[in-house]
Amino acid sequence: MRIKVLSLDLDGTLVSRSYVDYFWNELVPRLCAERWGVPLEEARREVLRQYDEVGPRDLRWYQPRYWFERFGLGDSLLQAALREASRLIEPYGDAIELLRRLESRLSVVISTSASRDFVSVVLERVPEIGARVSRIFSSVSDFSLPGKPPEFYRRVMAELGVGPSELAHAGDDEEADYRVPSSLGIRAFLVDRSGRRGVRSLLELLELLD
Repeated sequence: MRIKVLSLDLDGTLVSRSYVDYFWNELVPRLCAERWGVPLEEARREVLRQYDEVGPRDLRWYQPRYWFERFGLGDSLLQAALREASRLIEPYGDAIELLRRLESRLSVVISTSASRDFVSVVLERVPEIGARVSRIFSSVSDFSLPGKPPEFYRRVMAELGVGPSELAHAGDDEEADYRVPSSLGIRAFLVDRSGRRGVRSLLELLELLD
């Protein structure tokens, strides 16, 4: 059967990860240092320790609202932090070009483990993305699933009404975006712009999907 839907990861695939890395590793520790009245490095060590204590197998690990409540920062600081981090959002040129060229050829969706808080700031900052995809699925916010386990892709297929042979997925995480969907029979592509493995540019998908 021919591919009917192309699913794309968000962070590291459509936009660079710089804004989320800054949010979690720089901005949150800084806000905690200010709120707790401790040196920045002390706050950073404690924040990273608590991240590790929860870990990526736990749904809470992905939710900025959980962490801002846990650290005593509050919702108003969360909104300000998201706005500050959003200034670092950078779409990849090949991603925008791929979306433009696929617009009339194939249905495109986003499948991400980012929470809707992050998805919203990306779409606000880069409206071209939202304008050219038909659906957005967040494993965390929509299905209460940490990361991208097999169940996430099953739920996406059920929502779209397609089978594995009708769906392709591309992303930059070898396990979550390549091995997991491949194990379900989904045609998966690993995106690595360094050129060491997988596809170097999303534009390569134009030929590979044909």
